[in-house]
Amino acid sequence: MAVDEPAESPDPVSPTTRHGRRRLLSRRSLVWIVIAVVLAVPAVVLPHLDALAGGIIPIAQSLLPVGALGLLVIAVVAAVSRTWIGATVLVAGAVLSVLPVLNPVAAGAGDCTASTPLTALSFNAKFAGADPRQLADLIRDEGADVVILVETDEHLIGQILVGQGLAETLPYRTKQVSTNAYKGSVILSAHPLSAEEGIPGSVFEQVSAVAALPDGSAVRVAAVHPPPPVGQPGDWYEAVTAIDEWIQATSDPRLVIAGDFNSSFSHPVFRRVTAGLATAAQAAGPIPWPTWPQEKPVPAFTAIDHVLARGAAPTGWDSAYIEGSDHRAVIANWALCDSARGVSG
Repeated sequence: MAVDEPAESPDPVSPTTRHGRRRLLSRRSLVWIVIAVVLAVPAVVLPHLDALAGGIIPIAQSLLPVGALGLLVIAVVAAVSRTWIGATVLVAGAVLSVLPVLNPVAAGAGDCTASTPLTALSFNAKFAGADPRQLADLIRDEGADVVILVETDEHLIGQILVGQGLAETLPYRTKQVSTNAYKGSVILSAHPLSAEEGIPGSVFEQVSAVAALPDGSAVRVAAVHPPPPVGQPGDWYEAVTAIDEWIQATSDPRLVIAGDFNSSFSHPVFRRVTAGLATAAQAAGPIPWPTWPQEKPVPAFTAIDHVLARGAAPTGWDSAYIEGSDHRAVIANWALCDSARGVSG
């Protein structure tokens, strides 16, 4: 008796079904590619736009680190959906958009023999509302040679020097500041100051002076504070440009410029300011550790407080939180270039 051979089982997935699935995957991949391009291309272009658009562009540029992180999160979602091209475009967009924002590690003092140490502490005291005890403790702990304060007034300065006992540690200072706490800028120094001059271009006070160092050399120190781009983008742009012009016109071979720049490396106008200068943050690596906003519902996301220098090499960088301010204090350690290489005053 013949045994019937089992009938051949039908293909559980018909050619029509397979074709439909391929079309669905292709359509989904195309949608993801469009989304990726729409998100990535503006992010890549944004840090190179030297325009204001009513302040929208500089504000958006300040958010680039957050935007790059957002692109990476979306790229993970695209990868989970197996849309590899879209994920790749998003990752490339995140990387290319954030590159100009990074600290330019290779820039700076160049070829010089650096030996004279200098520690500069820069801080926006937020309408002179910062805690004077915490600020004085930080100055003392860091052994700051020069302290640059913006948004300060004489009351806070007196609390630091007299109330907290730093008058002998920092016996020299620039002129009396404005009665408006949001405008005042001052340089406090452990070393004698001379050749004081103002820096034009900002609605805030900006001042500089030459510090005579114990080894007989000197360095000009500047306190700068352009206005923020929010609500006054034109004033912001003009003030940052004026700082660049002042730096170019200043002949001092050793120059330290510190303060609240209200700008980061995501802004082309600020990158022009830093051309040929070193930033102390280089000593902390390429990541621009944020300094603002502190004491807000959102964590600090942008680095707008800087200490820059000419004729010096960065040897250390750190930041610290002080109650009463929405900015972190920045501590910058420098080795000033020797006069033997023609770069000191």
